[in-house]
Order: sequence, then C-alpha cells, then structure tokens
Amino acid sequence: MDDAALTVVICEQLARVPGWEWRPNGPAFARSDTGIFYGAIGAEPDRAIGVRVYAADDNDAQHTHGRRVQVRYRGRRADPADADRMAHIGYLVLNGLSRVGGISDARRISMVPLGADDNGREERTDNYRINLDNPEASAS
Repeated sequence: MDDAALTVVICEQLARVPGWEWRPNGPAFARSDTGIFYGAIGAEPDRAIGVRVYAADDNDAQHTHGRRVQVRYRGRRADPADADRMAHIGYLVLNGLSRVGGISDARRISMVPLGADDNGREERTDNYRINLDNPEASAS
C-alpha cells in the first residue's frame, strides 16, 4: 500500500464518526461541518482534521510493513477543549484498528498540543504507527 492509499483509508475511517465529513471530490464544507482533509487543513470549517503519512525511511524494511500517520485536529473557536475531545473520538476509531483497508494494526504512539491558531482554534496532533496486512505483497 502506498502513502496516498493509506491516507485515504485513514480519512475514510475517521469519516465513520457521525458529523465528520470526508469529501475528496466536494462539495465544499459548510461552516458547521467537521471537515476531514488529505494533508493540510483548509481555512474553513473551524472544526477540521488533517491526515498525513510521515517519517518514511526508504532504507528501513519497516516501510513495507507499516507507516506513521499524523492526525491533526482543530477545534471550534474559543473552545479550548474541543481539539482534545475530537482527538479522543479519533483515538476510539483508530487505536487498535485491525483488518480494515489493508491495515493489520494501528496504535497511537504520541500526541502534541499545538495551542491556538490566529482564530482562537486549539490544535493538536496525534501520531499513529500503522502496521500493514501482507507486507510482502505491497513491497515494490
């Protein structure tokens, strides 16, 4: 599985949460939506989630067996706990995920509070180690 396919699988899993929207082909998010983005989070909506594969090492055999994925959460304006609440829900969806979309196992390995952006929306990132099913078949 390549990085793009893994990113999409994670976005799709997060979109299972009622009210969390993954719309890779549109329409644009309404201000009241919780939008899920491939990579960078857009300026709107306020509540948003970005998913990105990172820290690949092409000299590491682990690259064919798994990846690291960072999930960035941005909460509502002036709600200091919203990003933390979102991350908890994301944790319940992703941590321990198994036998879904080519994923054998997903485990959170760290989190970092990022503080508020210029619009008063708190952000944090959660980092996961993703082990893939049948890594021999995905090696290329």
